[in-house]
Amino acid sequence: MRHVVICPDDFLYHLLRGTTFPGDAPLYVVAEPGVRARIVRSGDQAVSGDLEDPALYRRAFRTGHEPVLLNAPAERATKIVAAVRAVAPQSPVLVLRDPERHLGELPGGVTTLPISAFGERVIQPELERAALRARVERIRQHFEDAQRVLILMQDDPDPDALASALALRTLLGRNRSSAPIGTFGAITRPENRALCRILEIEVDEVTAGTAREFERVVMVDTQPGFFQGRFEDVDLVIDHHPEDRTVRARLKDIRPTYGATSTILTEYLRAAEVKISQRLATALLYGIKSDTLHLERGGTRADMEAFAHLYLLANHNWLRRIERPELPAEALDVLARGLARRQLIRGVLFSHLGAVPYVDLIPQFADLFLQVEGVEWSVVSGVVNGEAHISVRNVGYVKSAGDVVRAAFADLGAAGGHRAMAKAVIRLTDWRPELGDATSEIVHQGVMERFLRALGESGPGPAGQERS
Repeated sequence: MRHVVICPDDFLYHLLRGTTFPGDAPLYVVAEPGVRARIVRSGDQAVSGDLEDPALYRRAFRTGHEPVLLNAPAERATKIVAAVRAVAPQSPVLVLRDPERHLGELPGGVTTLPISAFGERVIQPELERAALRARVERIRQHFEDAQRVLILMQDDPDPDALASALALRTLLGRNRSSAPIGTFGAITRPENRALCRILEIEVDEVTAGTAREFERVVMVDTQPGFFQGRFEDVDLVIDHHPEDRTVRARLKDIRPTYGATSTILTEYLRAAEVKISQRLATALLYGIKSDTLHLERGGTRADMEAFAHLYLLANHNWLRRIERPELPAEALDVLARGLARRQLIRGVLFSHLGAVPYVDLIPQFADLFLQVEGVEWSVVSGVVNGEAHISVRNVGYVKSAGDVVRAAFADLGAAGGHRAMAKAVIRLTDWRPELGDATSEIVHQGVMERFLRALGESGPGPAGQERS
């Protein structure tokens, strides 16, 4: 089946030339013989004649069911449609129209599309892509003469940071030697360690001294303020969190409306026409999934478009292995303690795990306890190497977890996070003046009192406490 394209002049011919149509090449129906001759000389098919005469369409249609695309002045479009319908009453018809001109009444089965839609759906995205290509070129030029570039993430980086760092290194055309991926902390969560192991993402632990050895420093999914004055300025910041007013960077791309930094990097790669490998696509897809909770939290149209593009490129067997990391046997004893000590207070489930063999069990169980019926907040704490680690999760539509955790614990140690997940790390020696003898029960009580106060609730007590 071929399409029938009707236009008084060659506007649609130039607009559609090179477009691949399903079936046979389209037939252009035009008014002037000279226009028809130019189209035929270019190797395409065309007929000419009176566009309002049904006889013209008897020559144009083979079956009477061919799809029709029509563009004509509003005062003529209705008459042309009537002539088409006289010959091919069952053909689907799409009329490109001027949104400011009234077409008059059209028969059933005719669809209209404003010409301005080309600007919105074709021209505007290409303009944005051109702007992104220019931005990529500025970034590449800034780093091209540097021997070594540090791509820096936050402490205990999440999948969005890891994927963004890997994507930026690909965009710059560098390898681990010339652009290592670094963090001041360590990767603790099982899913994130599985991501690095399965996708072979090597992350270096850096110090303030080693960071100064690099000619250029980039931050992805974080900003200089996170590092508490360790950097006066950096070369590039790419992030989706709200912009810190203290950001000093030679180049920056901070988009708080985006659900993930991985989305920004995916746009860069596509605009620059960089091939996205299966490994990189899997990392970026998981980065978007984890930061937007499968596009349910803060996902924008840009996130959805990036997700759809990456979905076809990613390895979903790898994703399943990353999302379901193995749970060691000793973790069951820790879970048993956490279940026995849980307390549910007005939608907040508290659990203190006591001494924990490794940190990543704490956020893992915080995720698990959020699934309990009636729970809006999950606050799980544990002690590792003389430090209290507190992981907080919420359902995503209540107060910001990062804000509450900062208000509760920032005066004691490192504290912060995102809207739906946050953490605090406090040395027990710093907390002991307030707690006294920092036994597990006392730490648990201190976590509850501080968190509920920051959340705006009264402290725990018999009247407001449901023990489960």
